[in-house]
Amino acid sequence: MARALEDPDALMSREGIPLMNRLIELNLALEIPEWRDDNLWIDAPPPERDSELGIGRYVAWQSPLHREAVRRTLGGMA
Repeated sequence: MARALEDPDALMSREGIPLMNRLIELNLALEIPEWRDDNLWIDAPPPERDSELGIGRYVAWQSPLHREAVRRTLGGMA
């Protein structure tokens, strides 16, 4: 599911859920809670979406470096 490299919310589909669970288990991605109470953040809450950083509305990559590692791994399998 290479689409998830550009839009991590693509993992929130029937076929993407098992992959998302595995990425979370490997600490490569995380599921964002639906509630984003501004009072719960020390500084500012994360942005709603940021494709450059790999942040979706429901799923985010741990960091752009993690996303790049998965991108290179997928590229090496072709």
